Amino acid sequence: MNNNNKNTIRFHQYHGENIVLSEDNTVAYRNRSFANAVTFSERPLQPGEIFLVEIEQNESGWSGHMRLGLTQLDPLAIYRNGSIPQFALPDLAETGRSWIYGISKAHNYCIFPSTLPTNQFSFMTGKSSAFQKLNGEKTFIKTCRGSLPISLLKPLRSPSEDILPTDMGSRIGIMYVPTDQHHANMHYIINGEDQGPCIKGIPFTLAPLHVVVDVYGTTKKVRIVQLYVVPSLQSACRDAILQHITKNAVSSLPLPRMLKEYLLYQT
Repeated sequence: MNNNNKNTIRFHQYHGENIVLSEDNTVAYRNRSFANAVTFSERPLQPGEIFLVEIEQNESGWSGHMRLGLTQLDPLAIYRNGSIPQFALPDLAETGRSWIYGISKAHNYCIFPSTLPTNQFSFMTGKSSAFQKLNGEKTFIKTCRGSLPISLLKPLRSPSEDILPTDMGSRIGIMYVPTDQHHANMHYIINGEDQGPCIKGIPFTLAPLHVVVDVYGTTKKVRIVQLYVVPSLQSACRDAILQHITKNAVSSLPLPRMLKEYLLYQT
C-alpha cells in the first residue's frame, strides 16, 4: 500500500445528512441549512497526534461557527442506532463520553514546555504548568508521529494579514495529551498556537477517541490538512504561492485556467 494513502487522514463515511464529502473524504461541505453537519474522523486519534482542518468557505446569515471535539462513541454505532445527531452541541455532547466546544473569534496565546530545546516544542509531555508563551525561535513541534514544522499549523497567508479563528483560511487543530497512564488533556491548536488544556482528565484508555467536526453555522466547508503525508512538488509549490497571495486574488494571476483551479483546490 502507498504510504501516503495509508497516512492520509479522512472523514468518516457516516456523517450528518447535510454533509457532502469529496476529494477522497478529506473535504466536508454543508450543502444546505446550518445544521445536520456533524462529521467524524475516519479512525480514532492517537495520543499526541494532531488533527488539523482549514476553513475553506463561510456562509453569512447564520450565527455560531464550527464545533470541534473528541468522542468515545463509535460513529458506526451511532449510525446503526438511529441517525447522526443534528448538532454536536448539545445533542452529541449530552450523550456522554464526548468533549466538544464551539470555535469562537477570540482565542488565547500559544504555550509550550519551556524545558525543551529552542528549535522545537512537544505536545507530548502533558506538563501544562511548565508551559510559557511561544516565541519566534521555535520552528518544529514533536508529535507521536514525528516532528512537524510549525508553519504547517499556520494559515497560508502573509504573516502581516490578521486572521481570526473563524475566518476562511484559519487552521484549527485538536489533540489529546496523556498526563498519566489513564487520563489526558484535550488541546486546541489555532493558527499555530496551542491554547493549552481546555479539558482535563479525559479517560482516554476506556475507548478510542474519534474527532468530531460539526460544520455548523457560518462555517460552510472544511478541509483536513495532511500533516503526516509527504507532499508532492506540485502541492508544495501551491502552498508556497498561497503564502504570498490570497485565494481571492488567484483569479487575477496570469495563469491558465487549470492552474488557477488547482491553486483553489478545484481539481
